Amino acid sequence: MTETEILRTVEACLRRDIRAEKVLFEYFAPRVFALARRYAPDETAAQDFLQECFVAVFDRLKKFDPARGEFGAWLYRVSVNTCLQLLRREKQQPPLDFGDVPVLVDDLGSEDLLQIPEQLVLEGIRQLPAGYRQVFNLAVFEEWPHRDISAKLGISESASRSQLVRAKQFLKNFIKKSLPSYEPQRLV
Repeated sequence: MTETEILRTVEACLRRDIRAEKVLFEYFAPRVFALARRYAPDETAAQDFLQECFVAVFDRLKKFDPARGEFGAWLYRVSVNTCLQLLRREKQQPPLDFGDVPVLVDDLGSEDLLQIPEQLVLEGIRQLPAGYRQVFNLAVFEEWPHRDISAKLGISESASRSQLVRAKQFLKNFIKKSLPSYEPQRLV
């Protein structure tokens, strides 16, 4: 779908055209569901997150301004914020101290994530404590700077950096246990 077609569909959604809402949902649902799966603790919660994301998108649709950017980027930002709100509402964000994670010399880089089966990466992300998972998702997948992460999650920038390092270490250990022959391609 082109941006022009998306904008026409959005206009129809604003007129409460149910068919247009279905088209918009079907087009963007796979991307939003992938996002929800990374934040949610399990598949059932991910499905709930997906539904809540689209409820939020349709509720806020009149606030979308095409002059400020593409609709897909706006929808994705609304979805990220909705997932974070759901986690806060469910009080799944634990205290920031998660104990010690064994420190390894090498680190998990984005190139490594591309070489590991997607399902294994997703499973590892879901094994992360909720606070680590939120920081990891925002830093790695959303590419937010630590300043923005700290403001959104109400933690210090140094806590955000620390959480990210520990999340990567936790994920790397999980993957190494699952794939004994795995060796990272990049050392940091």
